Amino acid sequence: MTRFFSSAFLILILDQITKWIVRDRMDLGQTIPVLGDWLRWRYVHNSGAAFGLFQGSRTVFIVISVISVAVVLYLILTGRYNVRGSRLAFGMVLGGALGNLIDRVWLASVVDFIDMGLGAHRWPTYNVADIGVTLGVLFLAASFVGSEWEQRHHEEDSSGQLSDRDEDHV
Repeated sequence: MTRFFSSAFLILILDQITKWIVRDRMDLGQTIPVLGDWLRWRYVHNSGAAFGLFQGSRTVFIVISVISVAVVLYLILTGRYNVRGSRLAFGMVLGGALGNLIDRVWLASVVDFIDMGLGAHRWPTYNVADIGVTLGVLFLAASFVGSEWEQRHHEEDSSGQLSDRDEDHV
């Protein structure tokens, strides 16, 4: 459980500190180049979902965030889906979800500030919480796929042949 709570806490704290710095030191709409045009800080408020979709649906996103937090806590506390790396990944998802939930409740929108791209071809602006959720979900997917592969490989090694379930996938 230490990995779970540590990763959640780390993402949440990094997210809130970076957002506080942006709110304190930048004007809304201001852009500061970091690595030329490729990476820059751009202070925006996002009242929608990822990529700015569904603007103005604050209550819906608060409810979705609370449900997401509850599901992650349920899965961790009940020990479901406990594969290698899943506690760290679930913690990252939780920390990110909480970071953006705090913004939605406190500021009525999410503070985004990481802007990447070249010229007019830009990735939607995001924040540390978004990084935590995205990496957490990717790590969860990889750990579940890896766990499934290990289980199949182990079944094959222990029996000397493929199981009926594996033959369906060959």
